[in-house]
Amino acid sequence: MKRFFLLGVFCILLISCKKNVSEVRQPNSSTNDSISGFELNGRLENFYPKKVYLNKIIENSIYPIDSSEVNNNHFTFKGFVEIPERYSLTFENYSSKVICIIENVQLDIFLSANNINDPIINGSRANTLLNQYKVQSKQIFKKIDYLFPQFQKARLENNVEKLTEIRGEMREIEIEYTEFSYHFIIQNKTSYVAAMILRDQLKLPKIDTLRIKNTYQFLPEKIKKSPDSQIIESFLGLH
Repeated sequence: MKRFFLLGVFCILLISCKKNVSEVRQPNSSTNDSISGFELNGRLENFYPKKVYLNKIIENSIYPIDSSEVNNNHFTFKGFVEIPERYSLTFENYSSKVICIIENVQLDIFLSANNINDPIINGSRANTLLNQYKVQSKQIFKKIDYLFPQFQKARLENNVEKLTEIRGEMREIEIEYTEFSYHFIIQNKTSYVAAMILRDQLKLPKIDTLRIKNTYQFLPEKIKKSPDSQIIESFLGLH
């Protein structure tokens, strides 16, 4: 059904995984404090794992690279990453998974069991920007909720004319979302988030290779060194 197809696409984009990821290393005390590494401080509410895991994302799998004991509902990770990337947090004895961008800053993350898919992350410009993209994307996809009851009714009544009309409206929502995504990439081309979102376009059922290639050319050389950009280059044969 078209509604589930569009929602599936949206979910893929928000939790999409990557083939290549950089290592997380312990911070080097000899480096400048401003770039010495990251510190991720987490606070949990209404769920009580004894341990939290920081995971690499490779293809459709996650691999633990560090763990932190939970004390008084708090946990901490410290390390160093070469380039900001999306990582996954998982929790001992819980199936929940949270995606966040790790960059070499101090990050504070608040996780509530009541809203685990929408963590509050402070101190990270990349996470703030990605959250802005997610919030605006959700606003676009909310329009589908309005159409779905009409779609069901038209199907039950075998109203071909109405079904065609609704499919057309859903297609317009899909186009709006696509246009928004590419505009967001160009508007924020100096951020690693732009490469992440552009790389996610490769996961869509219909891949607009030419548009991805043309948009990729707008990214600065610094951003093109990211693992997400490398995947785009490999897919498009830009090496």
